[in-house]
Amino acid sequence: MISLASLMRSCNTPTDADIRLITIFSSRFDVDVREQIKKNTKSMQKAAPPLRTKLQLFKRARTESATRREVPGDLYTKDLCRLLDSFGLERTASQKSFHRAFLSATLAHIYGPADFERHRERILRAHNMTAPAFEVLVVTPRRWGKTTSVAMFVAALLLSTADMWVSVFSTGQRASSSLLEQVYKLICTIPNAAQRILRRNQEQVFVRGDTLNDVRRLYSYPSSVQGTWIFDLLARPMNLETSTSHTDYKNESAHF
Repeated sequence: MISLASLMRSCNTPTDADIRLITIFSSRFDVDVREQIKKNTKSMQKAAPPLRTKLQLFKRARTESATRREVPGDLYTKDLCRLLDSFGLERTASQKSFHRAFLSATLAHIYGPADFERHRERILRAHNMTAPAFEVLVVTPRRWGKTTSVAMFVAALLLSTADMWVSVFSTGQRASSSLLEQVYKLICTIPNAAQRILRRNQEQVFVRGDTLNDVRRLYSYPSSVQGTWIFDLLARPMNLETSTSHTDYKNESAHF
């Protein structure tokens, strides 16, 4: 194929017709070259394997995880949410928000550490959460439904989740016994659930699960929060005038 420069050199005194011919030839030559480059580029792209970054591989793994079959935790959470509306009590808007926060704090325990980490993105998306909150603090006035909310969630958790252990610490024996009694009554509102009670006393409620080794446990302990300040008088300089002995100072340690 003859280039434009060689063609121009071959024409000593080109006429107008020659110039037009050279222009047409040049434009066709450029089109042919561009088309050939496109064909070569497409063939190279098809032959070369796609390059994937670590982020792309991570997203792909997350997507594959999201499309996998259900794990036991999915069934537990569905049953838990169903039970919260099956106790015969109409939940207030505040109680629903409490239960949503409680669910966020217990998702890792319901699913188990392995399944929760493997399906974290799918689980959070299913519950419209961006990140789990492992600790929940509820501060409301009295008679706002906090104790009832806790009792409802604990009862639903025991009836829905296999091998679940729950420990509740109350401010005193009366509050501890009252919460345990409320959980027991809520369990009994579910048909055939009372027959699953294995043990019940002032501090424990054991519920039989779906298998022989599946025992769900609730422990409610009375807790007394006290502040203790021990001020050792030995830290003070000794009063030589009174010549207080070492034993006297030790016995004067103040307990508040």
